[in-house]
Amino acid sequence: MKINSLTGPIDTRDLGYTLMHEHILIANHTMRKVCPDWLNRQQFVEYAVKYIKRAKAHGVKTIVDMTTFQLGRDVDIMKEVAEKAEIQVIACTGFHWFEELCLMDKSVDYMAEILINDIEKGMEGTDIKASVIKACTDKFGINEYNSRLLKASAIAQKATGVPISTHACGSLGYDQTLFFEQEGIDMHKLIIGHVGDTDDLDFLKKIARKGCYLGLDRFGVDTRHPEMLSLEKRINTTLSLCEDGFIKSLVLSHDASCLIDYWEGQSNLRSPWELTYKTNLDEFKFQFDYISRFVLPELKNGGMTDDQINEMLIETPRRIFESYKKQ
Repeated sequence: MKINSLTGPIDTRDLGYTLMHEHILIANHTMRKVCPDWLNRQQFVEYAVKYIKRAKAHGVKTIVDMTTFQLGRDVDIMKEVAEKAEIQVIACTGFHWFEELCLMDKSVDYMAEILINDIEKGMEGTDIKASVIKACTDKFGINEYNSRLLKASAIAQKATGVPISTHACGSLGYDQTLFFEQEGIDMHKLIIGHVGDTDDLDFLKKIARKGCYLGLDRFGVDTRHPEMLSLEKRINTTLSLCEDGFIKSLVLSHDASCLIDYWEGQSNLRSPWELTYKTNLDEFKFQFDYISRFVLPELKNGGMTDDQINEMLIETPRRIFESYKKQ
């Protein structure tokens, strides 16, 4: 079946090796207007193409970009990068978890209309259509405001049939599962994101038994944030889930970005683009080729077969997008 990408419809049989939760560009729209040096578009496109081609060289064929518009989604730049890198990119619609003043008084139905428009008509005044909804819950939990964002996501999902992929932290992944179950979402169209940040197998299995997918989607993040779960623990978690029969519930990714305009734990930085542009990609581990270079060899050393790896990187993403059907 066909689904929409930045460069037009693609057949799900042609998705190939798919990274299910990445970002091409995270750069705040307002700051880009206020500060001329926040982003150099021409330089960024050249940098992002080089960044993505490194992943292509390791077999990556499709990237699912999970950048919401509050994080600076820019489909015009994303399309240019996808075309020049000659890679398939699937874009998302959705609201991030921040309490945005401009959304505080908006109705659930109105916010759902925004998402539906992105999926059925096109994003940002273009004919480029989203094929996944991002739903986010973080430090404030599922409070009144966040529940309205999640309800809008549920309405849009049932109206369009596209899958939901979430941002969650801690125990909130299971809370999201229960919320969307109550909203009548087909659990086979739901990916609970970032749950790979824990190695609590009982917690992960509890989510998977609901029928949704587990986003083991922050491989390599500990190279940037050493306090995060280590590669060794993430590998052991993946192997254990596979051994216990949950391999068809797993999707892998990095949650990396060619540019991210904030660096947690650092201060006194100037232009975020200047910092990124000086990055030596040969020395920078946390990018879209990390799984290929560092994760897959360890999974194979742990006894995982090529067929099992293909299940997580090729077959499961295909099944998720082939569930594209209105309820």
